[in-house]
Amino acid sequence: MILIVAGGAVDREALHRMIPQARWIIAADGGAAHLRALGVLPHRVVGDLDSMDAETQSWLEGAGVPIERHPVDKDATDLELALEGARALEGPVRVLGAWGSRLDQTVASLLLLAHPRWAGRDVRFIDGQREAFIVRGEGWIEGAPGDRVSLIPLAGDAEGVTLEGLFYPLHEGRLPFASTLGVSNRLVAPRARVRVRHGVLLVIHEQGAPD
Repeated sequence: MILIVAGGAVDREALHRMIPQARWIIAADGGAAHLRALGVLPHRVVGDLDSMDAETQSWLEGAGVPIERHPVDKDATDLELALEGARALEGPVRVLGAWGSRLDQTVASLLLLAHPRWAGRDVRFIDGQREAFIVRGEGWIEGAPGDRVSLIPLAGDAEGVTLEGLFYPLHEGRLPFASTLGVSNRLVAPRARVRVRHGVLLVIHEQGAPD
């Protein structure tokens, strides 16, 4: 597994739990501070370093961690650059700290999941008990009955949508783009199946979410 730690809010327990599973750890700029708090060195740091404190930068440089530094005036966020660097590595990708206080960056970060370059790769943004990922073709949601699940069409309508294991099932249905039809469904089984014949679905799964 490839673990990317960005500079947004990070659930420290989730980070601590995922570190032993990671074959590669990449810090996106200020995300290195989350790793430093646990005493864990990343394999690489990517970004313009504009949100990294001096102590963390000194810690990284002292340990000889490779730093891929970019100019502040660039055409991609630090997270996008870190994701790009992860493409050449094998395995699923998990991103912590993708959600932040800036709505523009949060929305743009979520849309990164839908880029065709990630088709066929298991890439998920994790935020405590919440995860976001893309379904093209077929995918599965694993959790507990009662977990909230929202399915949001991107890049146009999602056609031929079949939902199994959810409170509001669907068979070869349609989820229109720019509608809220797929918001606030919920699991009724430990595993739900999502299939879409045409289109892209953003899945947001919240474990233990109230009805």
